[in-house]
Amino acid sequence: DYLESTAVIDESNLTAEQQLGLKQAEERLERDYISRLEKRSPEYTNCQYLCKLCLVHIENIQGAHKHIKEKRHKKNIMEKQEENELRALPPPSSAQLAALSFTLIEAANEQGISDDDFRIRQDIVKEMEKIIQQPLPDCSLRMYGSCLTRFAFKTSDVNIDIKFPPKMSQPDVLIQVLEILKNSAVYSDVESDFHAKVPVVFCKDVKSGLTCKVSARNDVACLTTDLLAALGKLEPVLIPLVLAFRYWARLCHIDCQAEGGIPSYSFALMVIFFLQQRKPRILPSYLGNWIEGFDSKRPDDHQLKGVEEEEFVRWEYKPPPNGAAKNSVGAESKTKVDQQKGGGKKATSSEVDNQSNAKEKHGNVRCGFLSLRTIFYLTSLCFIFKH
Repeated sequence: DYLESTAVIDESNLTAEQQLGLKQAEERLERDYISRLEKRSPEYTNCQYLCKLCLVHIENIQGAHKHIKEKRHKKNIMEKQEENELRALPPPSSAQLAALSFTLIEAANEQGISDDDFRIRQDIVKEMEKIIQQPLPDCSLRMYGSCLTRFAFKTSDVNIDIKFPPKMSQPDVLIQVLEILKNSAVYSDVESDFHAKVPVVFCKDVKSGLTCKVSARNDVACLTTDLLAALGKLEPVLIPLVLAFRYWARLCHIDCQAEGGIPSYSFALMVIFFLQQRKPRILPSYLGNWIEGFDSKRPDDHQLKGVEEEEFVRWEYKPPPNGAAKNSVGAESKTKVDQQKGGGKKATSSEVDNQSNAKEKHGNVRCGFLSLRTIFYLTSLCFIFKH
């Protein structure tokens, strides 16, 4: 209480000239985002000033001048100036927007895969499936990842997943596939990474020069791929935006996860979230408090189960054990994707048609169908564009 009631600087003993000098000095410090504390800090009792950029307490004006010369402060000042300049830019004109649209689409066409590129990747999967099925006839292959969603660059890896029967195990399948690919002249540079979070076999397709990453029963990634691919077909602007954003990230060297960058998958989620926030919304969000059991803090309670007819998403709601009593009876429902754009129309809520003859008891599990927008509200990372 004593510290809070005590003035940070006692000006009663200063002459008028000294007060004027202090005022002028503090005005100069304000330009560097250093200001006098309104009240003394209990932790920094001797400090009179605070740098709002660096969040550093400073004892006096002399200390403030010393702080201004530090590298950290200079770096923060430069970033703040750049931010202020960007925020001061006027809104783009129609001609500028048209030029930007043309540039984005051109970059997407140059960097992304064409229909011919996609067919080449499909042929790679079919060829590998034939080779693997000779010794492993019960296995089948499927493409997933950016090549299937069409968010891939021309040089992107081809992600391939192996489906195998219950009698086989993932390690056994991958070990056998590793040997099969090593003994095939169709592939080179065959290696494995069985210690990764998702064990994979790497190889290069000799004919195309593309790198293939082969996993086994990577169901979650395949489900997510199906969702992204379906959403890309429903909203044509999504694919060029994701490709342009990914290309920008590559130019800025922030897309390499091994070097501390952002995973390429995250850029697609950021674009989806961004489109969901436009006014009017380009991609509506259908999940909200009107959905029974919905909790924005617990998105993992909703688990993806599949996409049907590229219009319906099958989901499974698994609340935590302490909420089992409240959600003990499961019900199936369907929600069709309703593509809404422009016109100032608000996104409508999910229309759930609960049918009594379709009810099934699953303990505390509820299965149903949601629109693609609903699922992406669940899966989107809450990244926000600064500007």
